[in-house]
Amino acid sequence: MMKLSHYPFRNQFVVLMMTLASLMIAFYSIFTYFNEKEEYLSELGNEIKVISRVLENDYARLLMIGLPSESIELLNKWKQFPIIEHVDLKEMSGQSILHYSKLDQPHQTFHNIKPQETLEANQLDRVGHLFFYKDIVEFNGEEVGVVSYVISNKKYDALVGELTKRIAISILIALALAVFLSLWLQKIFVAPLKRLMIRIKKIADDQLYSKTLSINENDKSELASLAKHFNVLLQRMDKTLTEVENSRVLAQELAYYDDLTGLANRRLLTEHMEYVLDIATRENQHGALLFIDLDNFKTLNDSRGHAAGDELLKKVAESLKKVFRSTDTIARLGGDEFVILSGHLEDSEEAVINQVHSLMLKLRHVLSEKFVVLGESYHLTASIGITTFPNMADNIDILMKQADTAMYRAKEAGRDGYHFYQPEMQAIADSRLQMETDLRLALEADELELFYQPQVDEFGRILGVEALLRWFKKDGSMVSPADFIPIAEMTGLILPVGEWVIKEAFKQLAIWQRGDISPSFRVSINISPYQFHQNDFVQDIKGLLNESGALASHVTLEMTEGITIKDIQSTIDKMEKLSDMGFKLSMDDFGTGYSSLMYLKKLPLNELKVDQSFVRDLETDRSDAEIAATIIAMAKNLKLEVVAEGVEDESQLAFLTHHGCLVFQGYYFYKPMKAADLTELMFGHAVIL
Repeated sequence: MMKLSHYPFRNQFVVLMMTLASLMIAFYSIFTYFNEKEEYLSELGNEIKVISRVLENDYARLLMIGLPSESIELLNKWKQFPIIEHVDLKEMSGQSILHYSKLDQPHQTFHNIKPQETLEANQLDRVGHLFFYKDIVEFNGEEVGVVSYVISNKKYDALVGELTKRIAISILIALALAVFLSLWLQKIFVAPLKRLMIRIKKIADDQLYSKTLSINENDKSELASLAKHFNVLLQRMDKTLTEVENSRVLAQELAYYDDLTGLANRRLLTEHMEYVLDIATRENQHGALLFIDLDNFKTLNDSRGHAAGDELLKKVAESLKKVFRSTDTIARLGGDEFVILSGHLEDSEEAVINQVHSLMLKLRHVLSEKFVVLGESYHLTASIGITTFPNMADNIDILMKQADTAMYRAKEAGRDGYHFYQPEMQAIADSRLQMETDLRLALEADELELFYQPQVDEFGRILGVEALLRWFKKDGSMVSPADFIPIAEMTGLILPVGEWVIKEAFKQLAIWQRGDISPSFRVSINISPYQFHQNDFVQDIKGLLNESGALASHVTLEMTEGITIKDIQSTIDKMEKLSDMGFKLSMDDFGTGYSSLMYLKKLPLNELKVDQSFVRDLETDRSDAEIAATIIAMAKNLKLEVVAEGVEDESQLAFLTHHGCLVFQGYYFYKPMKAADLTELMFGHAVIL
């Protein structure tokens, strides 16, 4: 539990003032209650004593003579006193002579009264009744009995009500006083202190230690004295920091960077690791450490000499700077060993894994480029070990050993790859690697196959098809495109896979052309952004077209919005060349990726495709319906054809038709099918529904 002194002064003043007010109210209430009670008892006691003195002779005569008339007369007199609730007149033996009660019931307290207790006394019961006992003395001074009174509590109720009202008013006054005192004390003490703290904090945040706090010369308070001492401290700190900065710049040049590559050395890496590890541990964030070792570098160094080796290391260092971010620390430990410390921390280990996979893709792409050293070209690969922190370790030496161990595991696995130290992460990396390996084998083993999904008009008449890639393993199992396409993109396998798709689609199109298909029939082929941005993409697709004998006028090339994230002018130039060759160009999944509205009118497009994610929910999601309608309207205004994907029921078809869409694709009409089945459908005698 935090101490009160740990809270801000403002809160401390409020708590202290409220506590003081509460104590004052408590003491005042107790004192007032007992004081009023004593006055009340004294007042009632005096009144009953007067009554007793007035009636004492009547009591004595009744006790001595006992005439009935005396009893009746005495009862009538008791009735004249409103404060009397009960009276009991007894002999010394305890025998009751006469009893009076307004309620015609004996008061239960009288049952426990003993003769020896009849000395003069008084007390209050729980409802405020006063009990009074008085001995009766005969004329000659002999005690002959005792009279007991129970007095009304009406005055007591009034007393309690008045006391409650007085205490309630006192509480309001005390609380108001506490609030006033708290605000007043805050104005005197807290406000100046807070202003001083704000000025000090601004100096610290801006790190402008050359500044000083302004002080009124007439201010003799302790706060002014504190500000003066702080100014002295600022002056000393500024001087010290200036000296330290000068020393640091010099020390960095001499001791923190690698002479050959200009990268951080082990010493600077260690300091950065200490800093990043501290943040990661304290704020529960996650990062990665990568250990990179160039494959077969020793062979180059031995065959071409150290000059060539040093030149290659410099070029590799420059390549690493292109891949990794400015927040990362890139260090060379010596030889061909490089270490990367991720300075961009993530909220989860999963995010770190995804981050590393992305960086590895970029690194492999950069290292695959030719390195020209002393007039000769070299191709490099690297083995990379990866560990994460702080879950795997929060110690620098342990993390370095883990990354080094993982790097050797990568070399043992065949080099040119990366390996996670953590088994769970390694399972993910192994799964990705296995998928990559299987996909390479699938290309060789002819496990890939193209299915075709018809694109139709509103009456179901086939206008064209989209080629869709499927992977059936030899054991009969199917691998989902959602699983292997991202791996193909990440590893670069999308290039041979994409080439295979184009080649097979062209081959099948040529067969259909010989079957006298409609001149407007088109085969849509998906093109990856990575594939599209290859320098020789246009030449390659032209070569495949000529080889197959297919006509470009029957082909639609579908590209996603991702093509616009690179050089837009280069994209436009390539698309214009493809358009000049006769290809139709389509923007697939429009509206789901990067916003390309500003480029849409510049791109030589022929078609927009409404993504199935908008079509699927357009009946239940008003936003999806509006987006689908907007895309159709925009396409019409730009004089582009529009195709709706994922049409699965009649209501979706009706909505899209109503808004002007003319071409549809989805399970409502046809599922993707093999080429032979589609051929039978188009050229056989199948009835189109």
